[in-house]
Amino acid sequence: MKLKDESASFTGVAPSESSLSSEKKKTFAEASTMINMEIRDDYKFLRVEDAFKALHLNISLIGVIVELDFPTASDCSCTLKIIDPWHSGSGLPVKFIARANRALPRVESIGDIVLVNRKITALCNETSSSFALFNGEHGEGFVPYQSSPKFRIRDQDKSFLSNLREWMITYKFDDGSCCFTSLKDIKEGEYLNLNCQIVHVSKDDKDRCYIFVWDGTEMPACSFVVKSERLPLCVEPEMMLPTHVLRTFPTFGSVLRIIVENVTEKQAIQCLKPGQHVKFLNLFLQVNMGLWSATFSPSTKMQYTPRREMQSFSPQRFISYKLRMCREKFSSRWNPITRCISSPSHSGITGVAHEDAPFVTLMDILTYSNVTAKFRCVVRFIQVFPRDVRNFHDLNGKFKLLAILEDATARIHASLYADEGDKFFGCDPSDEEALIKKLNKLLGGDRMNEAPRNPPWVQCCLFSYYRNKNDQWGSRRFRIFDTWINAK
Repeated sequence: MKLKDESASFTGVAPSESSLSSEKKKTFAEASTMINMEIRDDYKFLRVEDAFKALHLNISLIGVIVELDFPTASDCSCTLKIIDPWHSGSGLPVKFIARANRALPRVESIGDIVLVNRKITALCNETSSSFALFNGEHGEGFVPYQSSPKFRIRDQDKSFLSNLREWMITYKFDDGSCCFTSLKDIKEGEYLNLNCQIVHVSKDDKDRCYIFVWDGTEMPACSFVVKSERLPLCVEPEMMLPTHVLRTFPTFGSVLRIIVENVTEKQAIQCLKPGQHVKFLNLFLQVNMGLWSATFSPSTKMQYTPRREMQSFSPQRFISYKLRMCREKFSSRWNPITRCISSPSHSGITGVAHEDAPFVTLMDILTYSNVTAKFRCVVRFIQVFPRDVRNFHDLNGKFKLLAILEDATARIHASLYADEGDKFFGCDPSDEEALIKKLNKLLGGDRMNEAPRNPPWVQCCLFSYYRNKNDQWGSRRFRIFDTWINAK
């Protein structure tokens, strides 16, 4: 395996001494002296700050990985950016090149340690090298979780590893935090840097990978054009995520899906685990069918998140804040969720019979511990089926409608049935004009018009039930009740 220092902007062999200025001669001589010392003493590594000067020289390095890009399929390469206690800059980019992607470093976590034993060419040399990856956590052992066949650890290496791990506990990494964007401020069609927590990683039956990420803020609601096809839910790659997975999701703030289809990108994200805090650089944001998603760009990288940032980024910190802001009282007849959300604003288009009930999010509802319960929430009606008001009643005259509801945390299917449906619209079933007018008000525009719509926020009451006693969670459904569209 070969490494190349990408911080250099030129290529070629080492310059002759006659072609160097006096200052460059001095720098080159210093680097050569340092390298010669490293060759005489196998137990020393070149400092990262000195490696910038060591072009064309064989060196050994050890450092903490603070940034990782994704392997490129064209040349079987990837770049790690590393730091050590003597380098306070953004890090040294080190490019690994292999004959196959499987031989490249497979970093398990940003903040781990890479050790590369001598015979590294800082630029354009064919000498091979060996490497090893170690867990960066303080107190971990000295067995690498990945190493090249030629790598052999030495006792003195263990001292370097211990010192680096101890140093990282208090190190402040300069990541340019001012350049990071919260999910609440994202814009379609733009690139952004995102500081977030990994909530879940999954794969669908088409071999696409999905990374669900969260930063505690709410993504902007989207305007969208609704055609005849049913809109997808937020938490379904191909089908709804199971309840035990959803219960690991935060119940407030939006979860963004990052879609991964490239083979080499899939290999790189194997290091991502739920609960990790990661900084993504250069994600591309897009909206499809009213849902935000992100994809990797050729310049996307993952960056180190210091431990103290992880602690201040915990969901419990946000929950405590929400509880301090909440002043509502709970009714024993309703769900006893111990966390409530502060009263969200809504348009007033709808009314409910239970104004004393606390507001909860749709993710609260999806992850609630009991199959059956009653809830009050603020949502948008983004789609209804059937679309034609003439088909709202079946042949027996019974009202039947399926709606897709959305808030900042999730989307769900909820039905309106029988008398509750007639109560909801509050007009004669034969009065098509009145039904259409109220439906358009609810959907934020003409339901038959393909112009972009922005449905209003409305309050509604929901209850959950099951259709199969032998599979209560698998057959869990939601229904709207005691809710109506106001006359004005």
